[in-house]
Amino acid sequence: MERNFPILADSMRFLFVIIAFCCLNCAFGQYLDLAKVEYTYLPGDNANFEYQRQRVLFNIPFKLKKNSYVFVGLDYSNIQFKFKEEEDSYDKSNAENFKSLDLALSYTIQLNKDWIFGAQLTPSFNSNLEGGLQREDLLVSGLIVFVKDKKDSANVGKPFRIITGLFYNTNTRIPFPIPFISYYRKFRPKWSYTIGAPYSNLQYHLSEKNRFKIYAEGDGFNTSLQNSVVINDNILANRLRMFLILAGFRYEYNFSEHIESYVNITRTVFSDVQLRDGKENVFIPAIDDAMLYRVGIRCKI
Repeated sequence: MERNFPILADSMRFLFVIIAFCCLNCAFGQYLDLAKVEYTYLPGDNANFEYQRQRVLFNIPFKLKKNSYVFVGLDYSNIQFKFKEEEDSYDKSNAENFKSLDLALSYTIQLNKDWIFGAQLTPSFNSNLEGGLQREDLLVSGLIVFVKDKKDSANVGKPFRIITGLFYNTNTRIPFPIPFISYYRKFRPKWSYTIGAPYSNLQYHLSEKNRFKIYAEGDGFNTSLQNSVVINDNILANRLRMFLILAGFRYEYNFSEHIESYVNITRTVFSDVQLRDGKENVFIPAIDDAMLYRVGIRCKI
């Protein structure tokens, strides 16, 4: 069923983008990962679509000087997205399987004993690959951060970390960098929290190897539809966007100081799926609350 809401989309777009940015942890989270393998699954029991994502990520560090490094990274995802409702009047055959490839170049330097500076430039190719790569498949993001990390300082009574900076991504459709801040504190021997943007949580440190979290995060993708999709016989959509805000539970098991496995059990608290013709929403499917599951293993700094 076709539903066009240009007025609603225009008036709410900025709010949705800010919410998305405040919850999405894809940007500087990659600074902490040297490698990651991850699987995400939304079975669609309470939604009109099914979503799966297989992801592989790695960052290779190169030391420049005593306190500075360059990281060269690659983040590859294979995505399956299937609408379940037969009443939707469009050809789903070329709008169900997508590839995403991010190429990240990152730089970090220790400014002094308290502060670290980081920057990242990430061109990203996202497409259903019905043909060769095209200009419309390319998105670009950038990031600069300042980090004050006192998590492991012996002379600090309550360990903390502050991350602040600017983030730019063509996926947000805001033509300027957006500021963000994140604050971490361990306020009890087994309890800590992170609050701010782009990530918030409350975590319980059961032991050195086991940790539990209640948290919120974002998930989604923005991909081009090569050859377009015809909706209701007269509308062409050339992009598919999905953004989810998730809240739930996370369990982490540390095999060692730098290798960690995790299981996430979450529920969607906000959903936005759009087929677009470039500038306008041409189709917005209805979505109910749904469960989303994620498992993975990562090697972190």
